[in-house]
Amino acid sequence: MQTSTHRRSIRAALVGAILVMACSAAAAQWVLLARHAIGRVEQMQQSSPAAGVGASYDVATVIVEVEPDKVFAAVLQRLNQNPEVKVTHTDAAKRWVEFSDGKQIGGIQVSALGDKLSQLLVSTAHPGVPGSVSSTLVDRILAVCKELGASCERSSG
Repeated sequence: MQTSTHRRSIRAALVGAILVMACSAAAAQWVLLARHAIGRVEQMQQSSPAAGVGASYDVATVIVEVEPDKVFAAVLQRLNQNPEVKVTHTDAAKRWVEFSDGKQIGGIQVSALGDKLSQLLVSTAHPGVPGSVSSTLVDRILAVCKELGASCERSSG
């Protein structure tokens, strides 16, 4: 009986060790993929097919190697210092803020991907304004990155 119990214990320990190694390998692959995305500002926009009709949406995101609370504080500071923008809602616990400049509305969310790894997501909606505000979004994200000492650049694709 003790031999059978002993063998089961050894098998369980081996299965546990294999699972831990598999999880570690998966986590290492995720970290490797994230390292390639850090600092690369991605953007997307969508407009109504009829010019000047309906709403347009712009979204930009970047991953930075900075603590999420520090990123959120920098975002709030920049919004509050901009006289053209009014902060309309803030949820510090979720690191989320909404704002408006009278012509468009927007939102920013800072998500924790790790202790010192954050994703900054910015979205705006506006009425078919001629020209894209995406470049303005990206410029503002790049300014936040610079202020935080994070290396960021526009995506090439």
